Amino acid sequence: MPDETRLVVEIPPDMAFAHCLAGVAKTLAERLGMGPRENLRFQLTVEEFCMYLAGVVRDGQPMRIELTGKRHLLNAAFVFAASEVALGALNITACAKPSHDGENPHDLGLLLAGKAADRFFLEHHGHDLFRIVAEVDKAYPTLPPVCPPGISRPPYRLLAEHDPARLTQAAALASGAYPAWQCSGSFRTPEKFADLVACGQVECLVAVDAGGQTAGLVAWRPCSDRAIFFSGPFVFAAGAERADIARLLLDGMLMALARTPYAIMLSFRPTDDLTPGYFEPLGSLQGSAGAGEGQQPVVFRHLREDAGLAVWYSPRIETFLRQSYDRLDMFRDLLPVEEPAVRTRAESLLGATLDRQRDLAELQPFLDGRDMALNLATHVDTIRGKGIGRILYYMDLSRPWEAALAEDLMHAGFVPKLVLPYAGKADKVVWQHERTS
Repeated sequence: MPDETRLVVEIPPDMAFAHCLAGVAKTLAERLGMGPRENLRFQLTVEEFCMYLAGVVRDGQPMRIELTGKRHLLNAAFVFAASEVALGALNITACAKPSHDGENPHDLGLLLAGKAADRFFLEHHGHDLFRIVAEVDKAYPTLPPVCPPGISRPPYRLLAEHDPARLTQAAALASGAYPAWQCSGSFRTPEKFADLVACGQVECLVAVDAGGQTAGLVAWRPCSDRAIFFSGPFVFAAGAERADIARLLLDGMLMALARTPYAIMLSFRPTDDLTPGYFEPLGSLQGSAGAGEGQQPVVFRHLREDAGLAVWYSPRIETFLRQSYDRLDMFRDLLPVEEPAVRTRAESLLGATLDRQRDLAELQPFLDGRDMALNLATHVDTIRGKGIGRILYYMDLSRPWEAALAEDLMHAGFVPKLVLPYAGKADKVVWQHERTS
């Protein structure tokens, strides 16, 4: 089987097709070697989304469904037109609403679909056109700790080809040598990291010493059409040679990105091995209180000259934005937007990614609604109840309705911390929730 298998169908909004598509999802998962649990979850996700959407899609309009299987995940995308959608049951805080007539709650299927998938994304393409993407991850074994290499010997070089075993080893070495917040989540199951590289989801460079021992790793991936997130450099040698290996990795990464369209590089998790002078500070985020971590730096580097942007902003964060852009010497036209007097949709929708090992929850808005302030507060309570201390929220300043949510965020205890240039359709503001006593 190829690394990616994709099936596309277009069906009328008829529940009778839901079971058939669940069978297609089952076959796809089996052909890609997914385990029985992932297979069942993917079937449930596809079937329940189909059944829900059949009831809300505009009359006579077909649904387009794309099922994609990769080495590391199963993906179902649903493209549809609907004048009324209530997707609040997809929030991680959602629970089934009791029915007054003894029937199953109308949102039970959507609730099941949201719980079965590992994550979902919603794209609103204007007017009444939507695209929902749900993903189910492959389950990977947790490998035993990898022994660090022995004494390394120069000269060091970058490998031209990626060997899965070498990538698995490098990810395991990084996970064992660096704190969890500096490592990609895939490092905990290093075989997943190798699959992400093989599928083109992540790029990386591996350094080896004169004897072929793994000496270092740096990894990166796009976070938008114009920005790159990177992790590292991770160095597995001791002594003064660490600086040489780190510089080799960073120079190789910069050379690989030189002919790409990306304008900026960003990192939430630079290591202490980062070569001085290569990157500039963008700001910092509060580390995990439980682990005794202080401020965690965020760094950046321009790959192209910044030509400027126009971004939306709420007057509530005007001072923060102007100070941030002045400090970064970035030109922006700031377009003011006020909180809407009337919100037409009742239910808001937030995407949430939880990572207990990194003590991190990340939120992003998908739909505004009259319950947004309550939804934010409920998400915070739910995440805190799971023992996660760090909560980040991402606001894309290309969308006026997102920028207008500043007041709701402040009421919920979030504080704007830094601006990520080009990290979305435009810049993104990163908010962090601050605990109250």
